[in-house]
Amino acid sequence: MSEALVSAFRGCVGEFATGVTVVTAEHEGVSAGMTLNSFTSVSLDPLLVLVSLGNTSRTLHAASSSGRFAVSILKRGQQEVALDFSEPGAPFPIRHVQRDHEGYVPVIGAAAVLRCHIERIEGAGDHALVIGEVVSIAHGGGEPLIFHRGRFGGLELDAVVPAGHPIAIDEGAGW
Repeated sequence: MSEALVSAFRGCVGEFATGVTVVTAEHEGVSAGMTLNSFTSVSLDPLLVLVSLGNTSRTLHAASSSGRFAVSILKRGQQEVALDFSEPGAPFPIRHVQRDHEGYVPVIGAAAVLRCHIERIEGAGDHALVIGEVVSIAHGGGEPLIFHRGRFGGLELDAVVPAGHPIAIDEGAGW
């Protein structure tokens, strides 16, 4: 694949503003984690989420070996956390996490944490799509950390989705 096409692709997908998450897992006492924005909810029944992890990442190895992972949804002001977990090959930044009552290692102060058991893993190019069933949730809230065009920021609201509008997540099937 040409470098020009890869560069154009990165620029194009960089137009899609996303939230920022850190996925962590631990296997045989070794913690791994990485920053990613390739996270999405998949299903309400059962509760499923999807993360995309690099095939050669320590995080994929730890998650697939242990059968579980945590997704910490970062809030505004946690840019340093995102950067520390984005360094390939760097030591695990232990100062940003704390083992919880269920034995997961989520990010301290995250807006939300989803603790998941792996339902299945599907190969997709140089990544693996990891589908996890959410087994517990911690939701402290806060303004989300947003990533767009290679920059971190916050969310300035233009409008609120009206109650009862079909696009609202809590309303069900949508369109």
